[in-house]
Amino acid sequence: MKWIRWLALLAGIVMFAVSFILPAVSQAGSSSGVPGIVCATNTLRIPWTKDGATLLHQNPLQYFSLLLSGWINPLFLVSLLLILIKPRWIFASLLRYAVTLMFIACWVVFYQIHLYPRQGYFLWMFGILLALYSNLFSRVPNRGREMR
Repeated sequence: MKWIRWLALLAGIVMFAVSFILPAVSQAGSSSGVPGIVCATNTLRIPWTKDGATLLHQNPLQYFSLLLSGWINPLFLVSLLLILIKPRWIFASLLRYAVTLMFIACWVVFYQIHLYPRQGYFLWMFGILLALYSNLFSRVPNRGREMR
């Protein structure tokens, strides 16, 4: 049943990649959406610009939520690599949980600037979760054996 894990991992990575070309968010009252790649680059870039500095002083919660949202993709890729290399390493598991918790920052940004998540966002989020937790599909019950 190990093939299920690899199938889930591959499906998660494909979902993650495809999500960047789909609309990820839209403004309230607008039918057009912003592609995922634009959201990803903006959340990485804006906190380090003059606008980001202004945002830090005016609304620290929104600033740090935007900053954390921008770091989801790089941390996802690092944690995925670590999970593939050393799946039982505690740091890999902690990083996986940290990435999962970082989705809360996206919702704070959505609320603060009145954005609505679209299909690209949901595909992105589910792809990340499926890839990060794909190893759970191949776990066999621990029958008295020690974890290494």
